[in-house]
Amino acid sequence: MRVHSLLTLVGLAIGFAVPTFAQQKGTVDPEVRQQIEAVSMKFQEAFNNRDATTIGETLTEDAVEVRSWQGLASGRQAQEKRFEADFAGNPGKMVNTILALYPIGNAICQIADSVVGAFKAQTVTIYVRDGGTWKASMTYVNNQ
Repeated sequence: MRVHSLLTLVGLAIGFAVPTFAQQKGTVDPEVRQQIEAVSMKFQEAFNNRDATTIGETLTEDAVEVRSWQGLASGRQAQEKRFEADFAGNPGKMVNTILALYPIGNAICQIADSVVGAFKAQTVTIYVRDGGTWKASMTYVNNQ
């Protein structure tokens, strides 16, 4: 049930964001864009170095991740354990391509393509300010 609620929340965030983008005609501030790209790159480099702790540093304490094939991981520690399990399977190198960044109130929505070895997916990540830096608060990964 939590996964369904989370997916509904992600869908609503995206659904409300699209009309807001059209009304604001705004884009993400270039400085903020660089900061989000840096966090995204830190995540990717940590994944490729098999460093779950550094991945955790890119997440809020209460961050959630939903994978279409695996379900929900709630909280930083649960996600670190999930990535450690991923690493045990030697999944290959990660290459993420940011397709779009959109402001959503005080948050930023990132849409990206992700390739890990032969695995391909699309991701939607919501970044929020946490302790003066941007961190991922919610991520949905869809491999279908």
